[in-house]
Amino acid sequence: MYKHPGVYVEHVPSGLLAIEAASTAIAAFIGPVKRGDLVTADKEDGKPVFISSQAQYATQFGTLDGAAGGLRNLGSVPDAFGWAVQSYFMNGGSKAYIVPIGDGAGTEASTVLGDPSDSALGLGFTAASEGDWANGMAIRMSLAVPDANPLETTYDIAIGLLNDRGVLDPVLETHTGLVMNSASGQYIVPKINGASELVTVARGPRGSFAGSAVVGVEGRPADGFDPASIAANAELELTFAGDAVAGSPVTVTFPGGAASLADLADEIESQGRGAAAEVARSGLTAVATPEGTLRILPGASADPGTVNQITITGGSAQNDLGFAAPAVIGVPPVASAGTPEVEATMGGGVNHGDPGNADYTSALTHLRDYRDITILMLPGKVWTPGGDNGAIEAAITHAEFMQNRMVLVDPPEPVGGARLQSPADVKTLAAPTSPYTALYYPWLDVPNPFYDPDTAANLPRSFRIPPGSFAAGLWARIDGRRGVWKAPAGLEATVRGALGPNIDIGADLQDNLNEFGVNCLRSIIGPVVIWGARTRATKTQPEYRYVPVRRTQNMIGESLYNALQAVVFEPNEDRLWASLRASAGAFMDTLHRAGAFQGEKASDAYYVRCGLGATMTQADIDAGVVRLVVGFAPLKPAEFVVVQIKQIVGLTA
Repeated sequence: MYKHPGVYVEHVPSGLLAIEAASTAIAAFIGPVKRGDLVTADKEDGKPVFISSQAQYATQFGTLDGAAGGLRNLGSVPDAFGWAVQSYFMNGGSKAYIVPIGDGAGTEASTVLGDPSDSALGLGFTAASEGDWANGMAIRMSLAVPDANPLETTYDIAIGLLNDRGVLDPVLETHTGLVMNSASGQYIVPKINGASELVTVARGPRGSFAGSAVVGVEGRPADGFDPASIAANAELELTFAGDAVAGSPVTVTFPGGAASLADLADEIESQGRGAAAEVARSGLTAVATPEGTLRILPGASADPGTVNQITITGGSAQNDLGFAAPAVIGVPPVASAGTPEVEATMGGGVNHGDPGNADYTSALTHLRDYRDITILMLPGKVWTPGGDNGAIEAAITHAEFMQNRMVLVDPPEPVGGARLQSPADVKTLAAPTSPYTALYYPWLDVPNPFYDPDTAANLPRSFRIPPGSFAAGLWARIDGRRGVWKAPAGLEATVRGALGPNIDIGADLQDNLNEFGVNCLRSIIGPVVIWGARTRATKTQPEYRYVPVRRTQNMIGESLYNALQAVVFEPNEDRLWASLRASAGAFMDTLHRAGAFQGEKASDAYYVRCGLGATMTQADIDAGVVRLVVGFAPLKPAEFVVVQIKQIVGLTA
């Protein structure tokens, strides 16, 4: 090693491990989401998506218009998943995984544009994930820079929504400088597929996309066409090419004297949808554009591959509505020097059905690889006495297996007989008593952002939301301010984003609930606060009675698990044991100095042991086992503050 006289510098490892405290407040939200790839145990493409804000949730999982921070307007019922995520972030959460699951029956929205370089080819656009979220999203191709070589002509693609005037507004994504030359670095397929969060594109024979495309293009009335000139009872026939009812056109009859092209669009849409049972027809949409054209969009059928065009027919070369007959709606448009801008509208997307217990179990199996998760939420799932609680039970089994996360179990909405008012009610609820579970009560009222007294007075003013996600956000908030060992309760644990609990909890009522591990939300001095810090193991495993004790132990265990990966396969002898004692001791001392344990002295707060005769036998060593034993004195909240007031009598001078 040493070849010549001189100074040699050697960097010798110290043998000590740097043990860092594991994250304590990363939530996983598992359930049905109308947008996003499904997560299962064996699917490579669908993975949990990490987000760090409500805005990211809205962008990746909400509606395309970004309304209400990702919340969906579902009419008279709340968007359970969206509200859970929002209340988590609003109350202090900062990191989360979104885990979409469903029955796997959804389909992606799609559309097709003609390839401007080759009339035999097409560009098939498919939504990034299944669901109806992309239905109505428009793709606009614009000619950018013409070139003598059609493959080198550049185009721009804009993706967005059509407003009520048929204009692309808002524009959600733009992709510029695209060419049809597959050898170019600007080739449209990899450029869009590598950058777009909304769609993927494929290029191939037009016929290969006919089965999956639902296309909207324009039919322009003849010159001099006056909508008001339409005679009463004028008829327009719409034939759905390839539909199961092909050959049986839908007849649209006009009352005559239409004031505008928009009136015609309304008639086509309302009458052209036909019977509700005909799914292909019920999805039809007609739009009048400012340029004086009609855009007619086919609907989705039970087999989306059968509908890709509508033919408008009439009784003469120019039918009663001024269209040259027949006019075919659905042929993929082509961008060229003559048509510098074309649009196609996506459709055919179908949402997944509700997930079953097996879908939850499959996703939970996938989450075994995500050890940083510490909180599990199942939005829309509440514990129902005597009901199907398989998904919640699967989550608890998963948490007990991982030993580093807890499940927040939501009770039923406290109305009528479902109220928890006595110990007997808690026993009837029969909620799980695992130390890896916590339950909060009652539900909270939240304002409905879609209610408007003028334009949406039919919607509820407010909704009732389960409390678990609010508590999860408060866990994260208290962790950041005080540490995981501080009980996430008290006057500092104020609930944000809620109007208040839907029933009032007084001291007498909480007397009946607290001893059974039901944490209440109350208005003690005004704002709603969490007034309880117990796990559901209050009766069954009293050593894990308190939420901060369970979560502190989870954190210590996960921190050591992460750090000690470095010593696997190291020689199992004195130097290793000394290194483990020193590294774990330094970590525990850091926590002690931060106020995580009882005990004024370190010797009273924790201990670390590792060695032959102390934690291991020779048989352990022969079996390749090294045992590190770490003990700590957990902090427990001052749950009952007792003040004794006594008069002093008989004072003497």
